[in-house]
Amino acid sequence: MSDGEWQYAAVSDNGPTLEPYFNETWAVSPSLLPREKQLALRELAVSSVKALGFQDSIFHVELKYTSQHGAQLIEVNARMGGGPVYSTNLKTWGVDLVEETLFCAAGIPSRPVATRTCSLAISFLLTRWFSWQCFLLAVNLYLRTANCS
Repeated sequence: MSDGEWQYAAVSDNGPTLEPYFNETWAVSPSLLPREKQLALRELAVSSVKALGFQDSIFHVELKYTSQHGAQLIEVNARMGGGPVYSTNLKTWGVDLVEETLFCAAGIPSRPVATRTCSLAISFLLTRWFSWQCFLLAVNLYLRTANCS
């Protein structure tokens, strides 16, 4: 979001979550949903951020597309998403979310150019004794072998 208007919005898919931590089991970028469903999700994300009155920043918006009610808002985060979000956006679309955050913080208009460079599928390694170190190891190993520059 820059100057009150969205500049970049990407939709990715998350796999089902597992209890007790509700961590995703996999992710795909870009989304495999039909274009019209992706547009509905993007429109809801952008309108939600605008409704909160934000003008300049990056946001991580969680939504779900349901068969009965369509696009549904889960939460809006006024920050970059965690886990593989930075690497996924950089590798899939060539958009550096840290750079865009710094532009916003410095008052420089954000105008990222999103060019699809590859597709990613990420499988998360979740153990009974889950740890972030284990999670990051699994993601990093995959990203290194995904044929994405």
